[in-house]
Amino acid sequence: DIQIERNSGMKWQNYLNHHTKEAIQFRSAKYTWRESHRKFQEEHVKPQRLISSLFSNEEYIIKNINPEKTMWQLFYIAGGMQNIETDLSFYDIFEKQELFDLWQSKNYKLYVNDANAAINNGLMFENCKPLLKNILDSAEQVISSSGKGADFRFAHDGNIIPLAMLLHLDGCYNSVSNPDEYYKAWSDFKVAPMAGNIQIVFYRKNKSDDILVKFLLHEKEISVPPIKTDIAPFYHWKDVKAYYESLLK
Repeated sequence: DIQIERNSGMKWQNYLNHHTKEAIQFRSAKYTWRESHRKFQEEHVKPQRLISSLFSNEEYIIKNINPEKTMWQLFYIAGGMQNIETDLSFYDIFEKQELFDLWQSKNYKLYVNDANAAINNGLMFENCKPLLKNILDSAEQVISSSGKGADFRFAHDGNIIPLAMLLHLDGCYNSVSNPDEYYKAWSDFKVAPMAGNIQIVFYRKNKSDDILVKFLLHEKEISVPPIKTDIAPFYHWKDVKAYYESLLK
């Protein structure tokens, strides 16, 4: 008996995948983050040991191998192998520190371009405001009609990251300025892993106007520190709505 409608198109992209001109300019400009990221990556990504362990002919390496590019390609292949049915792994060709430093460089880029790194001055909060407004409007439409329903929105990590940040889910909106501290403040695999999802679950008690909500990040309960509650992990919808509406203003 459940009626499910599916929609896609630019009408929905306008809030599902919204990026302000300022955010786009920050990401693409040469003078904002790229040079500092390049230097960070140059300092942390050291391919010499790996390449020497894989190739015995030093002259061949000099003529044919780009060590850094090869290291990155092997790193991405190793990650992709988790998605196929094989017991083989390429992770064992790396040392733990090498894996950590490669990930740090990748995490740096996502943190700066989509999350709340101090260097972007909060620009990325603006990207998900149309989506947050849509979530609030959709919820109010069901609540006001005393009905039941569910809205599901599908996108990518570059969309879920700013939404988790704007919702102020715990651990998703930290802001630091030191690149060596980025991984301590924010981790891509915690905020937006493969099949990552954010859920806001609504509860209505019979003959009561006190709507309750609970937040889940990847199916696990999570708090929203700026919103006070006396019934954790639940929140009063009126408090949640008031806080998020204040952010939209």
